Amino acid sequence: MRIQVDDVHLYFDVDGPALVPDGPGMAERPTIVTLHGGPGADHSSFKPIFAAAAEFAQIVYFDQRGSGRSDHADARSWTWERWADDVIGLCDALDIADPVLLGTSSGGWVALTAALRHPDRISRLVLDSVMPGPTEERLAVFERLGGAEAREVARRYWAGESTDEIRQAWRNVCLPLYSRRPDGDPDAADRLRRIVWNDDVLEHFRHSLAARFDPWDQLGAITCPTLVLAGEDDPVATAPAARRLADALTGCPVRLHVLPDVGHGVFRETPAHAFELLRDFVTGGV
Repeated sequence: MRIQVDDVHLYFDVDGPALVPDGPGMAERPTIVTLHGGPGADHSSFKPIFAAAAEFAQIVYFDQRGSGRSDHADARSWTWERWADDVIGLCDALDIADPVLLGTSSGGWVALTAALRHPDRISRLVLDSVMPGPTEERLAVFERLGGAEAREVARRYWAGESTDEIRQAWRNVCLPLYSRRPDGDPDAADRLRRIVWNDDVLEHFRHSLAARFDPWDQLGAITCPTLVLAGEDDPVATAPAARRLADALTGCPVRLHVLPDVGHGVFRETPAHAFELLRDFVTGGV
């Protein structure tokens, strides 16, 4: 389904009901709005695993502008602020009053930006594998997981090299190191093939947007309860960075879980544990 949000049509999909029978009445369940990473990927990265969350919440998926089946729009509108405002615009269009925003990887950057720009519109925040560590910290994890070659490929890729050689090396050498449990996720290869990528958004991120995201001195302004999930072996959103993020969220209740033997994308790496934590967070107390 596609819906008009300001100047674009955004593709969205839904798992699970918002209202469920409860004796003589209907009980309202929380609505979780998922924000995919990439940037430039799409919502299919959440499927089918997030169907598990539909047991206790309504799940809304959507493709951010520039990505997937949504309008690409003008590249000048591919900004953290515009993406964040689109989230609120989508919630307005769908009449979602108190969304739980769940962002994975760069989707968490969008969720954080939305929480800062629209603090009265978000009930809870879930940040999965979100904050990148300093370059040296990330390179050290790549070297620990994949040796000197992985470190050098990551260094060159993050330095902005745009040759086909370095992009292919990144895909072949570094991306496999994102996951610590590839054999435990038989759908992983097919899920990657299902994503409708916009490489222009990814390149825009590499060369411009990544350097412009620096919310650290604003994080104390976030007031909604926040769940931070991280993998101890994540080579991008490092475990120390997740701990620094939790410490910086001084204005809200925070739950931090750093999981051993887990890489990038906690919900993909250890779904049973992650969804147990999510259920408790969105249906329980603060």
